[in-house]
Amino acid sequence: EQLSTAMASTQVAVLCGETGSGKSTQVPQMLLEEALASGAGGTTSILCTQPRRIAATSLARRVASERGEQVGGRGSLVGYQVRLESKRTESTRLLYCTT
Repeated sequence: EQLSTAMASTQVAVLCGETGSGKSTQVPQMLLEEALASGAGGTTSILCTQPRRIAATSLARRVASERGEQVGGRGSLVGYQVRLESKRTESTRLLYCTT
């Protein structure tokens, strides 16, 4: 709830928390679902940075799977961009990338 309030007043947030707390999987999905429910899904972009390529790609696959999507697939809202490898489309709203 505090994060939702914070995101309503700013465009950028840095989230810190314990390992396994859902910072990279649950929170981005929650923000995406809120945007879709409010009708702002088409203008929403959520960027989730990861320190390593393997983390970005595996998290994107996991989140897409949880949503019943395929990473970078047609109509998929989840994608990734690492180095020169990209799995995203115009419909991508949640992008995992390396720092």
